[in-house]
Amino acid sequence: MYLETEHLVLRKPEAADVEDYLEFVNSEFVLRYNAMTEVTEEKARQQFENAKDDLSVIAMELKATGKVIGMIYAGEDSLRYGVESKEISYFLREEEARKGYMKEALRALIHHFFAEEKVTCVAARCFAPNVASQRLLESLGFSREGVVRKCVKGYGDVIFDDCLYSIMRHEEQTV
Repeated sequence: MYLETEHLVLRKPEAADVEDYLEFVNSEFVLRYNAMTEVTEEKARQQFENAKDDLSVIAMELKATGKVIGMIYAGEDSLRYGVESKEISYFLREEEARKGYMKEALRALIHHFFAEEKVTCVAARCFAPNVASQRLLESLGFSREGVVRKCVKGYGDVIFDDCLYSIMRHEEQTV
């Protein structure tokens, strides 16, 4: 996978990205709304080595600096069966939040899924307190399908309600 947008390159992660990744993946900003544990350098290197053949792991590189500022995971939809569907999850470094980069990246990726991979649906999930992520998804045209209460144990053993979102091919925004 390789996509370019105005400000970003979306591509497979490389071993050289580990340093950038470690600068933000273990931050409170990233961990608080993800079902992840802290990542050691060794574990990050192993993840990136495994990702070289995994098209579902996407690094977000900022063109202006060449640094990786976030990650997107685009795998099999965990809720739909027998439907051409993708499920996305994502995070980025706090310094780059609220600058439109994630919206730019997701818009390009969603378009790629609908136009090139011919998926019917793209799904996303986010924890109920993560209002910024909910607004992002809604701004991209996603519809809120519902909430699974007390669904996921996240960082710090906090149990979150999980908000379910989706967008269908015919709902894609072209602007």
